[in-house]
Amino acid sequence: MFSRALFYVLFATFLHILLINTGLFDHVTTELGYEMYAEKVNSVPFLPFPMPFNTLINLGYTIAGAVWLPTFKQTNDFWGESFCWYSIVYSGIQLARIVYQTQRTAVLDQWITTTIFCHVTVWVTSLPSGGVVTNFIRSIYRSVVLLVSFLSYFLSLYSEIGFDIALAVHMVVAVRAGYEAHLARGNSQSKAVFGKACVCSVGFVVLKLADLPLRDFWTPNCLSGHFLSKICDVGQIYYAAELVYVLNKNLEQFRRNFSD
Repeated sequence: MFSRALFYVLFATFLHILLINTGLFDHVTTELGYEMYAEKVNSVPFLPFPMPFNTLINLGYTIAGAVWLPTFKQTNDFWGESFCWYSIVYSGIQLARIVYQTQRTAVLDQWITTTIFCHVTVWVTSLPSGGVVTNFIRSIYRSVVLLVSFLSYFLSLYSEIGFDIALAVHMVVAVRAGYEAHLARGNSQSKAVFGKACVCSVGFVVLKLADLPLRDFWTPNCLSGHFLSKICDVGQIYYAAELVYVLNKNLEQFRRNFSD
């Protein structure tokens, strides 16, 4: 049976692609060209694609999504399934950006990045919890939250740092929502998982920004800042899913204890 979550993700991604192919975003700021990466194009000569380490690491998104997908599918968690499918689809988008280095694949990569962070927020705030972010998100329709997130990428049309601003807001809101969910139903396990997710988030940003500067001080070409940042990015996805899994497990335990 075709998954409703998969259809939703594919439809949303198709909508992004449709708008991008109008040419509307052909002049927004993106990083294009292999000179923007510290890893050499032919760092492993016998492999048939450029920057093999930065290329192959994108399979990590597929693995992270595939690992958690059965868990959330079994519990009929639509947002959990959607998140996992987004991770799997994002793997292909990242791969296309690295290999083809075109403006439109770069735009799609940026746009879906903010979309995934938005889904983390919507997913986490669906759990029983409270707090500034959680209460605000719940006070409006989820469709409105998703629409605002979708439209936030249009900031890139008006400023060179429009995407950076949108991404920063998405990340801060997602982290705050996760923290509020942990405070409501968390334990030592969720605290550890949330901490790992935060470390990965910081590593994702810092290592990506340090990619080229590190090139002059970092000997192993394969372990470039960008490559390491992608490991952190995969870690974000994995630990975000684990956090929700742990919180759901805690909620079930609480309900069992309450019923007894």
